[in-house]
Amino acid sequence: MIILLLVVFMIGTFFGFMFIKNTIAHWLVGGISFLLLAGSVAMLTMHIKDNWGMKEVTTSSTHQIYTAGDKTAPYGMMIKAEIGKNTDNYVLVYRNSEKAEKADTNFKPNQKNIVEAVKKSATYKLVDDTKATVTTKTTRRVWSSDFYKLLFSVGGEQNELVKQQSVVSVPKDTWLVLTQDQVKKLSQEAPAMQKQMEAQLKADPQKAAQLAALQKSNPTEYAKMQVKQIKQLLGITE
Repeated sequence: MIILLLVVFMIGTFFGFMFIKNTIAHWLVGGISFLLLAGSVAMLTMHIKDNWGMKEVTTSSTHQIYTAGDKTAPYGMMIKAEIGKNTDNYVLVYRNSEKAEKADTNFKPNQKNIVEAVKKSATYKLVDDTKATVTTKTTRRVWSSDFYKLLFSVGGEQNELVKQQSVVSVPKDTWLVLTQDQVKKLSQEAPAMQKQMEAQLKADPQKAAQLAALQKSNPTEYAKMQVKQIKQLLGITE
């Protein structure tokens, strides 16, 4: 619509100043058309530069996530890979559904749409909770009113992504957040650690019975114990 108005006011300005001989009509038609043309150019410039006529709307969603590791393990696991260096922006691997057979790779940038990819970020934080969740806040631009939509819309601007920020909240005592190298080290060290544990329990039947009882009566405490042992094995201090 604004383009059509620019053309109309441009023609009006040209016609008024070039072809109307009557002085009053000459300045009236030409002057008003010129002012309207200048105003239209100013509004279009403001829209292009500052998104005038649009507003930002933010929505938020949260859902529970599940371990990327063995589903029978008492503790949860998430695998992280930082995008760049010291960016606090990650690709994170976990299951979005409890029934999923394989873990999902989340927040991997879309190489085919870099413009939108740079507007998205994901990080994680360790929390004092028992469930892992991901909260995503999405900000998009929408038209402030139907008038601005009619005036400026040329397609593709409605619901334009401004930014999308995702934060995964991970239980600090019952989940592990590991890099791929740490996962590899754990898989290499786990059999030896398991054998050592079995030998200790075999030598101390009373302790074995206590651990078995703890696993059934208080799975959370049992998970905390295993997470603590694995962190010590991998040298994790966070």
